[in-house]
Amino acid sequence: MSIRDGRSPTYDIEGLKKVIKSSTTSVLPPTGFRTLVASQDELKALGFPRRPDPVLQPAEYAFWQKMFSPTVAFEAFDFQVLSPVTAGLRRSFDQSPRRESSLNWSGAYITPRDGTVFSSVWGKFQVPTPTQPASGRASETYHSSTWIGFDGQRRYYRSTLPQIGTAQNIDPAAGAGGPTTSFFAWWQWWVRGDTAQAHPITLVSPKIHAGDLIMCLMQVAPDRTGVSFVITNLTTSRSVQFFQTAPLTQLGQPFKIPGATAEWVMERSALPGNPTPLQLPDYGTVVFHDCGASAINMDSGAMVERNLSGAKLIDMYVVVKDTPERTEKPSIAKPIDSTEFLTYFR
Repeated sequence: MSIRDGRSPTYDIEGLKKVIKSSTTSVLPPTGFRTLVASQDELKALGFPRRPDPVLQPAEYAFWQKMFSPTVAFEAFDFQVLSPVTAGLRRSFDQSPRRESSLNWSGAYITPRDGTVFSSVWGKFQVPTPTQPASGRASETYHSSTWIGFDGQRRYYRSTLPQIGTAQNIDPAAGAGGPTTSFFAWWQWWVRGDTAQAHPITLVSPKIHAGDLIMCLMQVAPDRTGVSFVITNLTTSRSVQFFQTAPLTQLGQPFKIPGATAEWVMERSALPGNPTPLQLPDYGTVVFHDCGASAINMDSGAMVERNLSGAKLIDMYVVVKDTPERTEKPSIAKPIDSTEFLTYFR
């Protein structure tokens, strides 16, 4: 969207759908398929992430077991491209050793150490119920998303941001009987400067409702040119898995995932091309549970797991007055322990 004229940019929706289909692998597992004991080759063929090593990656393996418990049923991968509302790179200021502020993100992120890069990230959260803020206007629409992802923290060359999570929005004036809320699962592989990647892609399944308990897992391919995504709704016992090759560079080669950060985020979305995020609903409190990431040394192959120890917390701010500038923080991050933190609306 142009800041000056307010018009939305033109997108080749059908072209985008073809690109997604050609770059994505996902096969509905056959009846009786047992993820917990399937071979790594079987998992790869169906679009699942690799099974973590229970000795070298005990936290990721425990998360994997919960996500793919025998009671979870798999649903076919299907998607829709909806209106151009985008999640994207964090815009921040006021950096300190343990806390930062951002126009569009609140949450937490960690960085790898000792020459490693992140290869997996995972987390669990409960879908919030969006309401119109007490100071909000009924003429506004309010958008928020809750997700996990890789990178997107720095303006480095060829930066990308693969992410997956849920959206929870409210339009106070849409329904004759009162406010209209919407919920859905989505993923996006954001690429700096590429308008074709400005759309979050909505997953038809699993269905998402307020209060559902959601698990998300992302795992980078060994050659770092693709990511396996999984989202499981524990409340409904439904799960969808798929593998996507990274978008192509201008030279026609897939981007490689740097793995420079892993993050867990509550975000207020924006319209593509417009740096001003949309209004944030009152989402209450979101607790991010079981947060962790695996990192790998690309030279030795050695693996190490990381949790939230040493994480940097992000508070969201809004500008409420231009001259002189005055800001407020509608969304605050608060630590709990080494695998949990929360964000809350105020």
